[in-house]
Amino acid sequence: MKIVLTLMIITFLTITVSAQVSGEVIDASTGEKLIYATVLVTDSIQDKVVAFVYTDSKGEFELKIPKNPNGKILSVQYLGYATYTRVMFTTVSENLKIALQPSASELKEITLTKKQKAVEVKGDKVIFNIEQLGIGSGNNGLETMQQIPGISLDKDENLQFHGSIGVQIMINGRKSLLQGDDLREYIRTLQGDDIQYVEIIAQPSARYEATGTTGILNIVLRKNRKESLTGSVYVRAYYGEYFKQRYGAKLYYKDSLWNLNAGGNYYTGNSVNHRRIIQTIELGDDKRVIDQSNQWLPHTESKSFYLGVERRLNKNQFVSTQWNYNNSVTNADTYGSTTELNNNVLSDKVKLLQKESEPVRQIFGNVYYKYTSDSATTKLEAQLNYAKHKHFIDDFVKNEYADGSDMQLTGENAIQYKVVNGQIDLNQHLSDKWRLEVGAKYSSVDMDYFNAFQTNRPERLLVPDSALVNDFDYTEKLTSAYTQLSFDLEQWSFLVGLRVENTKYNALSKINDQENDGDYTNWFPSFSVNHTNGNNQYKLSYSRRIGRPNYLQISPYYNYLDAYTLEKGNPNIKPQFYHSFALDYVYKNAMSIGLYGYLYNKGFTDVIDYIESENYNIYYQANAATGNRFGLSASLPYQPFDWWVMQAELGLNHYNEKSDIPNYAYDVSGFGYNVSLYQRFVLPKKLTVTWNGFYSKRKSSNGYNRPNYDFSISVKKMFWEDKVQFVAGCSNILKKSMYSRVSRVENVTVDWTNKWETRRFNLQLTYYFGRKKSEDVKGTSLGEEKKRM
Repeated sequence: MKIVLTLMIITFLTITVSAQVSGEVIDASTGEKLIYATVLVTDSIQDKVVAFVYTDSKGEFELKIPKNPNGKILSVQYLGYATYTRVMFTTVSENLKIALQPSASELKEITLTKKQKAVEVKGDKVIFNIEQLGIGSGNNGLETMQQIPGISLDKDENLQFHGSIGVQIMINGRKSLLQGDDLREYIRTLQGDDIQYVEIIAQPSARYEATGTTGILNIVLRKNRKESLTGSVYVRAYYGEYFKQRYGAKLYYKDSLWNLNAGGNYYTGNSVNHRRIIQTIELGDDKRVIDQSNQWLPHTESKSFYLGVERRLNKNQFVSTQWNYNNSVTNADTYGSTTELNNNVLSDKVKLLQKESEPVRQIFGNVYYKYTSDSATTKLEAQLNYAKHKHFIDDFVKNEYADGSDMQLTGENAIQYKVVNGQIDLNQHLSDKWRLEVGAKYSSVDMDYFNAFQTNRPERLLVPDSALVNDFDYTEKLTSAYTQLSFDLEQWSFLVGLRVENTKYNALSKINDQENDGDYTNWFPSFSVNHTNGNNQYKLSYSRRIGRPNYLQISPYYNYLDAYTLEKGNPNIKPQFYHSFALDYVYKNAMSIGLYGYLYNKGFTDVIDYIESENYNIYYQANAATGNRFGLSASLPYQPFDWWVMQAELGLNHYNEKSDIPNYAYDVSGFGYNVSLYQRFVLPKKLTVTWNGFYSKRKSSNGYNRPNYDFSISVKKMFWEDKVQFVAGCSNILKKSMYSRVSRVENVTVDWTNKWETRRFNLQLTYYFGRKKSEDVKGTSLGEEKKRM
């Protein structure tokens, strides 16, 4: 039976209420709250719908029943479940608990649907409903993410937000420890329909760690309510200048009590980076030019596996654990040469040969617990996380000089991290309009670093012999707590929070007998205000943020890079702080415009200090930068035809920064911009073609980046009842996507270009089995610690 919504509204305006029924709707097997279930009351004689309502986000409903002499029938319907019916007695109020039984057949009778917003501004988030946007079907996870405003892919298809790859990725509200290739391939193996919605948290509230300014992307996957065994296997091959291949598989199982997932991938391949650095030093009327070029040729073999198990204890509680293991080995040869010219006259030439073996092994996992009260007004989450990371480098370097002499450097470099943290979060609805969140976290990090090198020509290294060996221990204890309060009105919502973090650390260089420790506390306020007015949605937000140095940067180590450059640590480096702002506007669930900016003081600066008397560079990181950055991002989707979808992105920013470090002082400002266009063509016979192009240019902290532009194309075809997917494509076709930067500080100009394999052809074949829907076990929450390793 189908009733026009307009007629029901007119009916409601002409009747008198005589009773009320309320209650909740749950899954009879799992006790899960069913949101947006349809609750109807029909006139048993005239067979008309006289009242209806949808369950809310807690699975609850409240329905007023009109006065009418005819009998009433209450029906509750939800897609995939058998319909619940009962006779109503309308002279009294009732409170019901309705449990629906899963059904193998879809509902075919009275069906009312609620049109959810495609884009919704809520709390500290902008939420993109993938189904309502229509960008999930026929796409993989990366293709789906790429069509969300503000999100793009870099040259290696890693996710970017506002042009930065530093964005934090979360899966189902938990941080993903997967990085680089592993993270990209995991998202690629998802189908677009697996993603329910994506939350962009440009200004994380007090609930989240205060690290970084690039925001959070939370990918929320659809839940599979029925028993199922699903999965996929794939093989992917690439070719740029060298061949690479990757194999992987994912497996999911779920029933009313258990949720298991497992997967793994294997990669092997060769690559290359062509690097050239031209350094020009002006010495009065003289000019010295150091022209370096080399080819870095790595061969990498990596394996990774994960296993997750979730067990529902009862309708209110579940516990889960997930563990990941990664193992990779990179063997790299570097061939290069450096030419030194003084007033265009050759003064020296050095040939470089470097051989490096770099095995990396890591394991990380967690135990996670969640409790939700019957009314869903109370939610409690707790988890314990663990990570262990081992990184070893066996290095050989040989320089051959123009006079026939050589310098050889051999040695090893070993790093080990152990991280343990625990956190607890409580979410309490105080009323229909007020909600309180509180939580706490404790993290412990231990790092052991050891390096020992030997050389036949110590005078060529330009550092004391004692610097060739370093035994460094670093420990850090971070304790944090937060509280935030939200208030919702009909068109307005407010969120205000405060986070406090206390950090205690100790850095000990045993051989150099140098110790550095500290104990500091910082406060991080945040707030956001949202307003909805018809087709217009607005969001204003602010948060104070922190950037912490990587653990190794605090070590007083030396690292030989080449005949003219040494890298060293900085035991005195301190965290940097930001004041971060954002204003977002969404029109008709389509066009979106964002204004963002941040101010900072004593921010990190990568210093290249030229030592004129010795003719070499010292490279290190220091607190020197004071400045700001403001930007605008705009996104406009457009669909000329049913088979043609387009999305245009525009980004503008203005940058200002200055440094007062001796020999590295600067005061610069400038504009940057980027434009991109994504197009998807859905053709007959399940054939899809995608085209993506971009152009960008920006000012850097003390110079500028040359224009970076390119485009990619791919073709996708589904076979065998959509169980087999074939993809072929070519990325960076013009071979113009590279890092190319010119900087000038005082009397030194550096022209630096990194050119990786740009144009790459790729083929992928994926087989899906089962129902193709999945729900991941909650992942490990170690993102902040892992990022600093």
